[in-house]
Amino acid sequence: MPLRYVNVLIFTVVIMLAGCASAPQEHAMVPASGATVVETATVTDIEGEFQVALELMKAEDWHLATDKLAAITAANPRLSGPWTNLGIARNKIGDMVGAEAAFIKAIDVNDRQIVAYNELGILYRRSGRLEEAASMYNQGLKINPNDERIHWNLGILNDRYLANPAQALTHYQNYQQLTQSQDRQLLSWISELREQISQNNVATGANR
Repeated sequence: MPLRYVNVLIFTVVIMLAGCASAPQEHAMVPASGATVVETATVTDIEGEFQVALELMKAEDWHLATDKLAAITAANPRLSGPWTNLGIARNKIGDMVGAEAAFIKAIDVNDRQIVAYNELGILYRRSGRLEEAASMYNQGLKINPNDERIHWNLGILNDRYLANPAQALTHYQNYQQLTQSQDRQLLSWISELREQISQNNVATGANR
């Protein structure tokens, strides 16, 4: 029986602007059917096992998903998709060290695994490792300069944590342009940042 290609990593983007919240939320990825396929492999028996893992993740049964994905990665260590999902599942059960290790392994296997860069950026930001978070996001943008999730997350990082309004504005604007979002809260943040930058320029004499 000839080898056939099977899909081993399926993600969809969750775009959620905090319309009533005072602070924005990061964009991560969760498994779902019908989303973009980002990796394939010539392994005939992976598809069924991986579909079970995806269903467990969709059901938010993170402990069982972790066990299933750990078994898949042990049997197929050269596939970055299962490593990435294992990192997500481990993160959900509070295993930050294990999650980081899985994401790093995913990137080691496939240095263009943009999902892993994004998830590592979120993990590092939440751990207070802000410069490392910025590095992961920026490496992701080198793979795809138009990834709206990473622009959004860099906007959050620069706006709320690094106190860099110019960079925050750039990434929020990029996100808005890429998604054509008319979310009032996002447009308000963009307006506020423009005003803040303008006032800073006046105060420092940058326009003179």
